[in-house]
Amino acid sequence: MGPTIDQYLVANCLYVIDEFNMLYKGWGKPELKNEADEKFNEMDITVRLGYPFKQNAHYTAGESGRLKKAQKINHDLYIGQRDFKIEVKYLKNWISSANTRAASKNWSVFQQDFDWLMDEIDNGKNGKVAFVIGWFNCVDSFSQLIQLGTGSGAYPLVDERKLSYFPFLVKKNENAPKQTKNLTYDYVNAYTESPLRTSSERKGKYRCMFIGEEGDKFHFALYYGK
Repeated sequence: MGPTIDQYLVANCLYVIDEFNMLYKGWGKPELKNEADEKFNEMDITVRLGYPFKQNAHYTAGESGRLKKAQKINHDLYIGQRDFKIEVKYLKNWISSANTRAASKNWSVFQQDFDWLMDEIDNGKNGKVAFVIGWFNCVDSFSQLIQLGTGSGAYPLVDERKLSYFPFLVKKNENAPKQTKNLTYDYVNAYTESPLRTSSERKGKYRCMFIGEEGDKFHFALYYGK
């Protein structure tokens, strides 16, 4: 079978982290947050992940609009030589209705990508498909960038179904309530492959790897099948 998609992408993710560590050395989180929200978008991260593949990388972003719904492209990056399909999501905040930079993408967008990945793996695409989430390490809580709560409000309880997709998140304090604001990164187990405990109706083996250290300016979550 040869090298699998995760083996390539771990190296690519580390290149991106090294780049941002050098570029934003000495920057504090508030300053980095403004940069993340105002200067970067999904394509910036997709291009960086695809760059090491050189001329073998084909960027499919924007092509879906030219195709019929049945032909919708569910990945942002295609590596023809290896038949790799990679979906990318970049986490940031937008201006909310309250005129604060706190709005984030709806959970349904991420659910669609997880479903796509698992469908592909269930259909025998192990080692050929991946879903990559990237974000700047510039907020106090991961839940500021992605909706992990059971409802609205300032301190929602964690939605366990959503949390199952992020095995690298743990409570800051075992005695603290299981609210989204109390979740933090499990840096001890970074670069370690973790299983995703999903619906029993799914038959594939899905894996997640958290890539990043506490002092890094950028983090990744890499999803793939085994």
